[in-house]
Amino acid sequence: MKHHRPRLITGEVWPGRVLRLAESDGAHVECETPDGPVIVRVPGAVPGDELFVRIGHVGQHMAWGKIERLDVPSPDRIDPPCPVVLRCGGCPWQMVLLDAQQRIKQTELQERLGALAANAEWHAWQPQQRATGYRTRALMMTRRVHGRLLLGFFAAGTDDLVAVDECIVQHPKVERVLHEAREILDHSGITTWRDAQRPGQLRAVLFRLDPRQNDGLLTLVVTHEGGLEPIAEQLLAIPGVSGVFANLQQAAGGAVLGQETHHLVGAKMQTVELARTTLELGATAFLQTRHDAAQAIAQTLSKFLPAEMTHLVDLYAGIGVFGLALRERAKRVTLVERDSAAVADAQHNVARLKAENVTVVGESAETFAPRLAKLKPDAIVLDPPRAGCAQSVLAALADVPATTHLVYVSCNAVSLARDLAVLAEQGWQVVAIAPIDMFPHTPHAEWVVRLAREAKPAVRKPRAAKAAKTPEVEA
Repeated sequence: MKHHRPRLITGEVWPGRVLRLAESDGAHVECETPDGPVIVRVPGAVPGDELFVRIGHVGQHMAWGKIERLDVPSPDRIDPPCPVVLRCGGCPWQMVLLDAQQRIKQTELQERLGALAANAEWHAWQPQQRATGYRTRALMMTRRVHGRLLLGFFAAGTDDLVAVDECIVQHPKVERVLHEAREILDHSGITTWRDAQRPGQLRAVLFRLDPRQNDGLLTLVVTHEGGLEPIAEQLLAIPGVSGVFANLQQAAGGAVLGQETHHLVGAKMQTVELARTTLELGATAFLQTRHDAAQAIAQTLSKFLPAEMTHLVDLYAGIGVFGLALRERAKRVTLVERDSAAVADAQHNVARLKAENVTVVGESAETFAPRLAKLKPDAIVLDPPRAGCAQSVLAALADVPATTHLVYVSCNAVSLARDLAVLAEQGWQVVAIAPIDMFPHTPHAEWVVRLAREAKPAVRKPRAAKAAKTPEVEA
């Protein structure tokens, strides 16, 4: 059915049919109008709902609305546990059953992959034990309103703060630390950033915790460090906070975190335990937002890779979590990472663990990948950022030995499908896919994909002989 560009008027109410959940927030609802069907983005709608939609904003390419009346709720609908879910936008799928969320995510990836995964083995979703209280890393924005300091998140696509007294997806221990930190920051009188015309000092609070170790680092994202020392001492007294840092960010827009982080007081590194490996990392080093899901990724890699490896290469290694967890199964491990802070953490952990078979290479995957053919690794791990692998990295994988075991870890179904299509042209086949629910109540998931490639038949040239012979092909 052909869908028209929005020809709607704010305030109109039309019956709608939910087509699918959106990749960002809300759902795509097909509204029946006198001009024909029109797609409207509706937060809180669930596939299977029978509803009426009130039109809110009408843009050039998309219209937005809200549920005016829900006549028949979908069998997959539940009451969202968070009272600000429709304003915050951080967990837009809370009103959908967890099993249905996972089914929708898997179906989307299957449709994107198509024949690429026709013979793949799909593993069960993990972890499934908790859909709330799971985030062990929290980054919350700050703002003073009527003199009171608030913590919260920006509404989708805006700089409007949605104050959150309790975030249902953050670990209870993280929540307790943030509540105490907010009280200290509130009473300190520290100013907060609003925009370039009102540039206060405090912009955000970052806290990361290993819940088993009860050891966390708290970082204040600020425009300058002036006057932070006494505040940092108070924050250090909060149970669960072992070190306090200042991250400098003066840019008016863009990323929340700046490039420069300074230690203020307490521990300089955090201790985390993953895959029976104890690691130390800095305050802003990348680590998955969910500790048990990070553990699940490491365990899945362990299953997908051989028990014994000659040379394992991790092309997007970060601080080296996966390569170091697998170091005892490989004679040689190479960790490739371009971020200088992550490289320093990786080198620190290699020295701590006395991992003499592990080498840290401080360069990008793009510059290192052309050397793969010469190195001939028998195992490669790809865990790129959301944008996926650079084309030069994928091209280099065409020249590695056919016996190489390749595992791709992705948090983006779109870039994953694109990259797997490129690898398929080189003969790589998707053998198995393990979905990991790193981000319940959101459109995102973590996918661990095992790939293999059959050796190409080698053509043997005929030996010189008196009589010509038909060339033979080795099987």
